[in-house]
Amino acid sequence: MSNLSLVTTVAAAHLLAVSSPGPDFAVVVRQTLAHGRSAGIRTALGIACGIVFHVGYALFGLGWLLQQWPLLLELLRYAGAAFLLWMGFNALRAQPATPTEATPAAPVARKDFRIGLATNLLNPKATLFFVALCSALLTAQTPFSLRIGLALWIVATTAAWFSLVAVTLGHAGVRQRLLAHAHWIDRAVGVVLVGLALAMLLSH
Repeated sequence: MSNLSLVTTVAAAHLLAVSSPGPDFAVVVRQTLAHGRSAGIRTALGIACGIVFHVGYALFGLGWLLQQWPLLLELLRYAGAAFLLWMGFNALRAQPATPTEATPAAPVARKDFRIGLATNLLNPKATLFFVALCSALLTAQTPFSLRIGLALWIVATTAAWFSLVAVTLGHAGVRQRLLAHAHWIDRAVGVVLVGLALAMLLSH
């Protein structure tokens, strides 16, 4: 496979994966509607930082860790499911927003980033996706510079996509129209998160 074909294949596969509904998307939606555009963007950046970890071990040949210690993936699966259940149950308890809740305090700002980071790091499907993709396409002859370029592309497009979701839903006009029903949307997202957690527990 030529370098151009490799880049095109990895980029296309990643764009399809990152734009498909999943825990990352649900969490960005929840944080944006609950706390505003800035909170959603911080969550998106946290997700992108989580991708740095996944891309790092997948692109640079550390996938063998999962072969040597498959229990790591099982632990990741249970931890990820527990985190999604926690997020889902919190969302299910959402109440109608008040005007004072429109602007989050500084501690919440730090929490948004951590939520995005944890959601992505504890997603075993992300682990399997990147390990499988890179194992299938990369060889020992793949240049180091190309690996770096792919890593930067994947992280940048992840941050850009989820930031776009946050900017769109967090737009003053859009969010204002949704705010009256935000608690119902939050609860619906909670159902999705709980469903994803249960699917994660039941999957192998």
